[in-house]
Amino acid sequence: MRFSVCIIAMSVALLVCDGDAATAQTAAPAPMSRSALRQQDRDACSKQVTRYQADEFLECMANREAARKAAAKKQAAEERAAKRAKATQDFKKIAKEHEALNKERLALIEQERSRRADCKKQAADQKLHFAKRLRFIEKCVAAK
Repeated sequence: MRFSVCIIAMSVALLVCDGDAATAQTAAPAPMSRSALRQQDRDACSKQVTRYQADEFLECMANREAARKAAAKKQAAEERAAKRAKATQDFKKIAKEHEALNKERLALIEQERSRRADCKKQAADQKLHFAKRLRFIEKCVAAK
């Protein structure tokens, strides 16, 4: 009885561990901490320089850190430039759409004005009274 309970417990534990391993593989790797980066730099510089050359070791460490900071700064600048370019492109696209809509709207307004002017001319030709002229213009514009 105990033996079967132990086997079940072990199989459940293995399943849980396998599930964690599967999710760990799909997750993005976390960025290295500062201390891990310094340790990596320390290891690399200690391979390049002997332990008695402290000035050269510190210079190597400083150069590696400066290179890492410059790369991060360059990457951030590239990301900002890409974001700015995308925003500019989106703005131009939206501006073109608005311009097209405005042209359509202005064309409709111009058509309305020309219809109204034509109806006013017809009302003037018929020599209608003021109230009748207004009603005629409204009906004429609605009909066209």
